[in-house]
Amino acid sequence: MKNLILSLCFTSLVFAQDHSVAVLDFSGENIHQDELIQLSAVFRTELLRMDTLLVMDYDDMSKILLDYGYKTPTCGSIECNIVSSILLDQEWLITAHVSKIGDVFLIEARLIDSQAGRVINAVSYDFEQSIEGLYTRGMHNLSELVMSKRIPLEVHQRQNLVYFKTNPSSAKVRVGKDTLNGQTPLAIDRVVVESRPIILFKDGYQPFKINQLPEDNSDVIFVDLMLKTPKEGSVVFNKPIPADVVIVEMDGNQLLIKEGDTRYDRLPVGYYKLDSELYVIRNNEFRIQHRRTTKSSPTFFPKREIQLKSEFFLKRRNLYLKIIGCGLLYRSFLTGYSSYLYSQYSANADKADERHRRIDNLDSQKPIIDVLSTAIVFPAIYYQAKHLEMERWLKN
Repeated sequence: MKNLILSLCFTSLVFAQDHSVAVLDFSGENIHQDELIQLSAVFRTELLRMDTLLVMDYDDMSKILLDYGYKTPTCGSIECNIVSSILLDQEWLITAHVSKIGDVFLIEARLIDSQAGRVINAVSYDFEQSIEGLYTRGMHNLSELVMSKRIPLEVHQRQNLVYFKTNPSSAKVRVGKDTLNGQTPLAIDRVVVESRPIILFKDGYQPFKINQLPEDNSDVIFVDLMLKTPKEGSVVFNKPIPADVVIVEMDGNQLLIKEGDTRYDRLPVGYYKLDSELYVIRNNEFRIQHRRTTKSSPTFFPKREIQLKSEFFLKRRNLYLKIIGCGLLYRSFLTGYSSYLYSQYSANADKADERHRRIDNLDSQKPIIDVLSTAIVFPAIYYQAKHLEMERWLKN
């Protein structure tokens, strides 16, 4: 039990051990040396705020380098950086080069492992604000970039590992037909990946394929993933769109069109329709194809206008139905009265000629009534159809 407690205490000490780091003065172009020294000092302060870092004192660092012939605690080459990291006897060394182009500060920083004598992280950072902002937010962001994305030391200590980094991170890695566990940044045994194609993929980004590892046996592969090109198109309308009109996607999502617009760009491919609370829209459906412009010719009818038309057609239909009903009643009267006169004509021969003429007169009206009733049926059917059409427009 005692040995177990001692073992746990030793393990805790190992994992809680701080990392020692030295920061050389920044080099630069188009920026004053005093500002570079001040930026270096602010950067050291940002590192001190990290719980697991012991930052070497600036005066101690300057004295050691001065003893070895350095005029200033700065370097301009990777060889000088590595030698400095060994002389300072710190676990890590950080160097940075700052260039000013117009209003943009370009910073390239390196994190060097002193024991391995190799760069374990290299970052580029652009800052587009003032020098005052670079002192504060800029140096904070740079410290996070340098320390949070460093390459694991085991990659450099073991020659059979390949380290994959992507921007953005958290990409999956497929080797051949197998998708590996974990996400980038990820260290993979070189034997696993050297003879098979590698694909790095992430949702929303284009897959990146590596057919074979670089011939220079690089142990770090960094890939900038490109955003997927969205499949989009445009629609052009034959006339300006009135107010309160929306484009409705297949999932029901609505996109408002500005009054007077004649086109809408960057619509994902698919089927759409126009809709409105104020208008009945005919020819309102259209299809968007990738990198194409769809022509749409919708027709807009105010809903109040359609309602009035529907009521008008309904009244006209009812009018003609009433006329047809009156015609049928009169036709029934003619038939009944003719039958009555004919019965009187058979039973009583008095005034037979007069009854005969009346019967002939009634019989002569029947075809006319039949023709008129038949003719009036067609307008009634027409107005009924138009009324139903207006109702369908309003409903849809």
